[in-house]
Amino acid sequence: MTLDPYATSETRFPRVITMSEIETMPRLKFEDGIGTAIFLSQERDDARYFRQGICFQEPDHTPYNWKQADFDETHYCLKGLIRLRIKDAEGREVVFEATVGEHIYLPAGYEYTLEPTGVETMFFWSSGPSPRCGLAELPEYSQSLTDLRGDLIDD
Repeated sequence: MTLDPYATSETRFPRVITMSEIETMPRLKFEDGIGTAIFLSQERDDARYFRQGICFQEPDHTPYNWKQADFDETHYCLKGLIRLRIKDAEGREVVFEATVGEHIYLPAGYEYTLEPTGVETMFFWSSGPSPRCGLAELPEYSQSLTDLRGDLIDD
């Protein structure tokens, strides 16, 4: 059977994704010292409902801020400490911290800032729903994930 790595259905199959594979994924830089490797996506895997990745943070990274309007997200701490400043629509703020084995839920409708913690940190994140268009706001990174489809078939 000849496989077309760019056909949508060619990458929708059960598989194990290892940390060594994730570590080779293209990194999306958020700010100095903080970025992510998206290992499950519409582009690479034809994932329909969510994205998943690992975020890597240096101890003194530049704070990363975003307004989350149309998706929910979770952060599960794998190493170090997650420090997350949360602001609601009225401007009220709270800071959450999660250590290894703890999980933070980030619903849509809030502004979030990942703050430096002084320790190297790594966390698993998942977000959904994912728009069918994929990472349209980041066309170069989106293409780098799409280009990996052929690698899935070769393994």
